[in-house]
Amino acid sequence: MATESTKTTQTTTEKSPADEPADEAVAEKETPARPADGLRGKEAADADADNAPRAADDDADAHDGDGDDEAGLDAQDRAAGRRSDWAGGAFAVVSAGLGLASLTGTSFSEMLRERKSLLGQIKSNAQGSGGSAADQVNALYGAPWHTAAVVNGIFAVLALVVGGLLLATLSGRPEARGWVKAVALGGVVLGLIGLVVAGGMYFDLFAAQPEVPSAGQ
Repeated sequence: MATESTKTTQTTTEKSPADEPADEAVAEKETPARPADGLRGKEAADADADNAPRAADDDADAHDGDGDDEAGLDAQDRAAGRRSDWAGGAFAVVSAGLGLASLTGTSFSEMLRERKSLLGQIKSNAQGSGGSAADQVNALYGAPWHTAAVVNGIFAVLALVVGGLLLATLSGRPEARGWVKAVALGGVVLGLIGLVVAGGMYFDLFAAQPEVPSAGQ
């Protein structure tokens, strides 16, 4: 019996050293997984840290690009606004000038009046004593006067059309300059007054045509 116990003890002792390396191998296979996971987590954190400044830079570039686009659009709007102000101001001044010309007359209307007066003189001389005194007055005074009134009335109508169209165009644009609207309105008012004056001249409302007294008077 003692011999069998000794053999059993020796067998157990011989098996134990063989089993220990196997256990250590299994432990070594299982334990590297944890450091590997830790390394991967650290690498991922480093990658995120590296990507964060890049993302920030990309966002900054995107914002800079938006700012540049907005600045470019604002510059284009300002340029378009300047061009529209220049065009509106030019038409407003033209309207005011036409209205003033309808009141004071122009060299063109004066030239046509003198031409009509010259034609009346030629006609009167050609007729000699055959024409009446009223016809001579109408040829030398009435016709030239009416010619000047017609020309002034045309200038007044042009002032009304240009100024009225400009005001209608600027009415839907609140950003239009105030002085442009004011000058255009002034041109319309001058054109209206000029049209009234021209009509009074043509129909002899302000001054009647001269009359030649009869021989008995």
